[in-house]
Amino acid sequence: MRKGCFPWMIAIALTAACAARAETPGSARADSAIGARADSAIGVRADSAIGVRADSATGARVVDYLWVVRTALLRPDDIERVIERAREMGVHGLLAQVVGRGDAFYRSDLLPRSEALGAARDTDASFDPLAELVERAHRAGLEVHAWMNCLLVWSAPQPPRDPRHVVNSHPEWLARTRDGRKLSQLTAHRRERLGIEGVYLAPANAGVRTFLARIAAEIASRYAVDGIQLDYIRQPGIDVGYDPGTRSRFALATGVDPMRMDPVPAAERTPIDSAWSEFQRAQVTATVREIRDSLAAVRPGLTLSAAVLADTALARERHAQAWTEWVRDGLIDRAFVMCYAAPVQTVMEQLVAYAKAFGLGGRVVPGIAVYNTEASMAAAKILGARELGFPLLALYSYDALEEHSGYWFSLRGSMAAAAARP
Repeated sequence: MRKGCFPWMIAIALTAACAARAETPGSARADSAIGARADSAIGVRADSAIGVRADSATGARVVDYLWVVRTALLRPDDIERVIERAREMGVHGLLAQVVGRGDAFYRSDLLPRSEALGAARDTDASFDPLAELVERAHRAGLEVHAWMNCLLVWSAPQPPRDPRHVVNSHPEWLARTRDGRKLSQLTAHRRERLGIEGVYLAPANAGVRTFLARIAAEIASRYAVDGIQLDYIRQPGIDVGYDPGTRSRFALATGVDPMRMDPVPAAERTPIDSAWSEFQRAQVTATVREIRDSLAAVRPGLTLSAAVLADTALARERHAQAWTEWVRDGLIDRAFVMCYAAPVQTVMEQLVAYAKAFGLGGRVVPGIAVYNTEASMAAAKILGARELGFPLLALYSYDALEEHSGYWFSLRGSMAAAAARP
């Protein structure tokens, strides 16, 4: 390991990870000091095969995937800028948000067209962002994975205008708090105080799971996307599940109405609370499974990934997102882990744990944020992940790079400086 590249605490983490990597059969090795892209066993094509160039400053790909938020897809010119930036960065593919808040940035029979597209100046009503992106990206040798927000369906202060929007057409599917209020009934200020992003659907409703599965299948069958990525495939992180559908299903399974658990004697409460938590996780997992099955019916073998929370305990216990089980059971092909913590050491400790738990075959893809940290710190995280042997990395996000002029060049410069150290 190259001395001076990282804070001294990272060196300790890297030492531990090297042992984990050595014990993992078939794990991908770093081909250079900063970790080149890994092997054909996970189906990653060489730069020459996909027609994009590696970063000239380091001689290796800095990151492999770039998240692109929907606001960067409002006009054809916007998409052209995305492609140019991706080619400049030498990335392998784009994770493009085409289902935002229960609305579509593609031609859909299931979702209303995004209000943002209608509000964009110089955007023709016939403009199809996903079609345009797939065509231009594939021509440039880039993959496109359609990123769809799942259970989060609205976040604006005012309700959606289109009567077809799921918030309006299926209010019975909306998650409710313990006092019986739909999340759509909370003010934006109240949601902010609770720390939730917006209005969520309740996955215990069979209609919700089928609705999301149909959206994924619609995208996969209509567009030559290279994968589907699920985001917000989790509960909001507050006590929800008190809609009639969720309550009745849990009551049928346990004999207890979750709205009326207070009178339950303390001695009996612990197993019921555990059953309630497990039930919530099972509903989110069932949603992933139904989406997986829907894709298998229309595009067998299409890559299914999920953007997941980095803190596995928090993901599982508070957000009902048991993503480690999804990876182990093959329910998703890849977990793009949102390692967005600002401290370098926090991210490194997370990556060491993932390497130990899952090996380095590409099933877990670290996602590094640039919106909340200096370029040198983002570079340290990327270099650390490569040193550990992770063959694939993602960057969040294209939009953040565009908002901070010169950030990409600073990041690339930090990478080059580290690579040049003896």
